[in-house]
Amino acid sequence: MSNEIVGNPVIQCGFAGMCAVLLIFLAWLVKRLLGVLEQTTDVIKDNTQIIGTLKDESDEVRVLVADVRDKLLARPCIARGEK
Repeated sequence: MSNEIVGNPVIQCGFAGMCAVLLIFLAWLVKRLLGVLEQTTDVIKDNTQIIGTLKDESDEVRVLVADVRDKLLARPCIARGEK
């Protein structure tokens, strides 16, 4: 019976075999993590571009609203004549 236990390849590998398996698993996890980080960087870059576009558009709207406000303030008040 003891010859069967010693002859078992899993037991022969022991700690070194388990370390090799864990190192391979960690390398796979790091590779996946780097892929996720790359995708996250792409999303952040795209969002930054979109925010810049929205800022430009909101600046245009702000200028138009200020122009309309100035035009409305330049008109005489109609309600003052009705007393």
